[in-house]
Amino acid sequence: MKKNWTGYLLIAPAFLLLGAVIVYPVGRALWMSVHKIVLTNPGGGTPFIGLENYVEIVQKPYFWNSVENTVVWTLSNLVAQIILGTGVAILLNQKFPMRALARGVVLIPWITPSVVAALTWRWMYDAEFGIINAVLLRLDLIERTIAWLGNTNTAMWAVIIESIWKGTPFVTVMILAVLQAVPSELYDAAKVDGANGIKRFRYVTLPLIMPTIIIAATLTTIYTFNNFNAIWLLTGGGPLRATETLTILVYREAFQQFNLGTSTAAGMIVFFILFVAVVLFGRYYIKAQTEVQ
Repeated sequence: MKKNWTGYLLIAPAFLLLGAVIVYPVGRALWMSVHKIVLTNPGGGTPFIGLENYVEIVQKPYFWNSVENTVVWTLSNLVAQIILGTGVAILLNQKFPMRALARGVVLIPWITPSVVAALTWRWMYDAEFGIINAVLLRLDLIERTIAWLGNTNTAMWAVIIESIWKGTPFVTVMILAVLQAVPSELYDAAKVDGANGIKRFRYVTLPLIMPTIIIAATLTTIYTFNNFNAIWLLTGGGPLRATETLTILVYREAFQQFNLGTSTAAGMIVFFILFVAVVLFGRYYIKAQTEVQ
C-alpha cells in the first residue's frame, strides 16, 4: 500500500500541471459558453443563459457555411498529406545518390515559419506579380491572370495547396522513421514467395506502418482543424466567407463582434468535434496495433 501511495505522490505534480494547463482552461471556456459576455456592454454583467449562446451561434446564417468549409479544408488536407507523405517517405527510404540531401530538402516546408510560408504563398498567388500566374501564362495554360485568393471558386483550394505543401513533410518524417525500422528480412521473404512490389507494400509495409499513419492522421486532423495562420494571412476568411472555417468564426465572434459568449460556444463545439475525432482515431490505432502484434 505504501508503494502505491508513493507512486501517486510521484505523479501528482504531473496531474496538477495537466489540470492547470488543460482542465482549468476547458472548464473556464465551458463556463463562459453558458453565460452572456459581451465586451461592448460591460455593465450588463455575465448572467447565466444556459444554451442560448449555442443556439445563437448555430442559427447564424454563416455558421453552417463555416462547418462545410472546415470539413472540406480538413479532409482535403488529411487525405492529401497522408497519401503524399507516405509516398515521399517510401521514396526517401530507397537507396539512391544524395539521399541525405533529398531528405533535408523535403523538410524545408515544415521548418519554414507558418507566417513566412503564408506570406510567401500570398505573393506567389498575386494576380499581377505572382510567379504562379507568370508560369501558367508562359506555358499557355491560362489566357489571363487569375486572382487565386480573390475568387470564391479558387480561394479555398489555393489555401489548401499551401497547407498541404507545409504539412506533408511532417507525415513524411513520421512514416520514414517507421520504414527504417522494418526488418529487411520481411521483404526478402516476400520476394522468395513471389510477391511483387505492390503486394509487398500491401501485405508487409502497410500493416507495419498503419499505426503510425493513424497517429499522423490524428495529429494532422487536430492541427489542420485548428489552423488559423494559413487562412487568415492568405485570405482573412474571404472572399465572401469562402474560406471561413470554424476557427476563423471563433476569432471574428470574439475580436470583431466582441461577443465572448458565442465565440466560446463555437470554440466548445470545435473542442467536442475534435474530441470525437481523437476517440475514433484511437480506436483504429488500437485495432491496427493489435493486428501488427
